[in-house]
Amino acid sequence: MLRASEASTPQATVQSVCVLRYLVPEPRVRAGLQLAHHGAASSCVDLSDGLADGLRQLARASGVGVEIQAAELPISDEARAWHAATGGDPVATALGGGDDYELLFTVRPRHRGRLRGARRRIGDLPITRIGVVTRARELVVRDAESGRELPHGFEHFR
Repeated sequence: MLRASEASTPQATVQSVCVLRYLVPEPRVRAGLQLAHHGAASSCVDLSDGLADGLRQLARASGVGVEIQAAELPISDEARAWHAATGGDPVATALGGGDDYELLFTVRPRHRGRLRGARRRIGDLPITRIGVVTRARELVVRDAESGRELPHGFEHFR
């Protein structure tokens, strides 16, 4: 909980935005329905257990690999600022955290038109391309310097 004396500091504002997003998630039900209605997504999973877990589930179920671009992950400015202030790694948190309540989905190149149709109906919700599906069954995160294996992410009862 924030004390009254902290409420007006930049750090408190950043923290309150992040906490509010955690406490009041916006499930992407409408987006999921539109992706299904338009036949845009070839696979889809919610990220309540985190991005790394969702990527592993999709890859395992489809018998494919994934290559994620760390720089493309949609990490909010507030989350980046909080990590900078606390010395954390926003990419590690984005991959390994949970309770995101976002959708992770794949779209075949030939179905991009279907995705455009779904996007028109979804509205202003941003959709971000974070990587590609590969035939190799590797799960890789690439940054400016190199690639590394996708972390395992959140697991219940670990």
